[in-house]
Amino acid sequence: MSGKTVRPKRGPTDRSVLDMSARQARAFFLKPESYCRLDLPPYFDFGRLLRPVEKFLTIKPLASLKLKPRDFEDVNYTIYSNKDGRYAWRPFQLIHPVLYVDLAHSMTESIAWAAIRSRFQEFSKDPKIRCLSIPQESLTKKKDQGAQILHWWQGIEQASIDLALDFAYVLHGDITDCYASIYTHSIAWALHGKSTAKAKRRDLSLSGNAIDFRLQNMQHGQTNGIPQGSVLVDLIAEMVLGYADLELSQRLADTKITDFQVGLVRNFVCEA
Repeated sequence: MSGKTVRPKRGPTDRSVLDMSARQARAFFLKPESYCRLDLPPYFDFGRLLRPVEKFLTIKPLASLKLKPRDFEDVNYTIYSNKDGRYAWRPFQLIHPVLYVDLAHSMTESIAWAAIRSRFQEFSKDPKIRCLSIPQESLTKKKDQGAQILHWWQGIEQASIDLALDFAYVLHGDITDCYASIYTHSIAWALHGKSTAKAKRRDLSLSGNAIDFRLQNMQHGQTNGIPQGSVLVDLIAEMVLGYADLELSQRLADTKITDFQVGLVRNFVCEA
């Protein structure tokens, strides 16, 4: 008999939200740690709030209520975080639970979710541009945030070591006030194309317009900025930035620049 020890093959430790069905994605977005990615004390249990809200909205959708959220200011709760102890204050928001669940329901309707997944496939067609910040769910006992960090570490930190053998230069870039700078109408542009979105700007059957409308509900009808701090909105930001990736790919193709690799990681973790 051989003295070798045969180790069982390890299965995947995480999966992308874009690999989920609409039903699975809805359950993922409604997890307490998806609702709030801030590192709060364990006695904050948002599940006790989200579950009854979801049950209520399943029976009575938000659109059927007389009160309109956009008529009110400050419906979300803002928490300011300072990463370096100096002047870099960043606002995170706890979205009003009713508005959060309503947005999650809208995005994970079967047709809307299929359209979102299809669009992200278009964003990722260029193999030289890889996005490593799509929300991940842990398939082990590890928290989702831990799986997200490991996914980033393997895809960026470790991959950069390999790429260093082939490339002489590395360029790091950042988007200042990214979430606060996103124009909500651009979400529909990203999902449907700018011309289609503009031609059908009032058509809420377009998933991009439905998302835009619900984000405005959270912000007194304003179109500047999206609330940072949840996995759901992280994915919305990736829609706009994925559209930018697509534009970047086309511009690079036009200039005939081919010898490059782009690895993207954007707001994968929030710090309290």
